[in-house]
Amino acid sequence: MAKRPDDAPAEDEPKDRVLHTRIPESLEDAIKSKARRLRIPVSNLVRNVLEQTFQLVEDVVGDGLEIASTARRGAERVREAAARVRGQDAGLYGWQELILNRDERCRDCGGELDRGTRGYRGLSDQPNACPGCVGQIGKE
Repeated sequence: MAKRPDDAPAEDEPKDRVLHTRIPESLEDAIKSKARRLRIPVSNLVRNVLEQTFQLVEDVVGDGLEIASTARRGAERVREAAARVRGQDAGLYGWQELILNRDERCRDCGGELDRGTRGYRGLSDQPNACPGCVGQIGKE
């Protein structure tokens, strides 16, 4: 069965093909110098560089597609959160900045909020706790 051209060659695959190309003399000198320093034949160096370059490009393209997809999903979540009008947000008159004492998630976008980072709490005219309950905090 013939291999597809985009398959990586096996280590033990016979190297019976020759590829000729024209290169500047300075590049030839650089390749030969590097091969001498690495103590490998020039042909091995060129073959390894080509194989690794193709793999690197494939990895970069794959990672780039994954990053773009993640960014697209994140933008969609932010867009949905901004468009959504929450019932309890309608009564908010402001936001209070605070420093988180535990890890949390943003209720709108789901973003991670680490302990020690700044977060915001919505303020409304509706009481969330009575003075008696607030007085009991820390006494348990």
